[in-house]
Amino acid sequence: MTWNYRVFLEVDGSYVIREVFYAEDGSILGCTENAIEPYGQSLEELAKDIEWFKEALTFPILKLSDIPTPTKIRSDRSHNNTISHQQLMVELCLEHPSKSS
Repeated sequence: MTWNYRVFLEVDGSYVIREVFYAEDGSILGCTENAIEPYGQSLEELAKDIEWFKEALTFPILKLSDIPTPTKIRSDRSHNNTISHQQLMVELCLEHPSKSS
């Protein structure tokens, strides 16, 4: 999985930047729910993050309607409070459910 920053046109006409996550084939898996802001633990890290924000301005603008709706998978967890790594990835919409499950 890869990610980058992308500009989104909001319903109210404003623009924000979100992180967008991609499958190996380049298709969009999802994005952060809320807009993000530049961040760094040093001036160098902050400067790099700002460069990635600037790069987002070069890509086509997205709308939330361009993002696939996550598939919710319900499971009975009444017996166990833990789930497998694979199930976590599926529930976070970062992996498709295997055909054998």
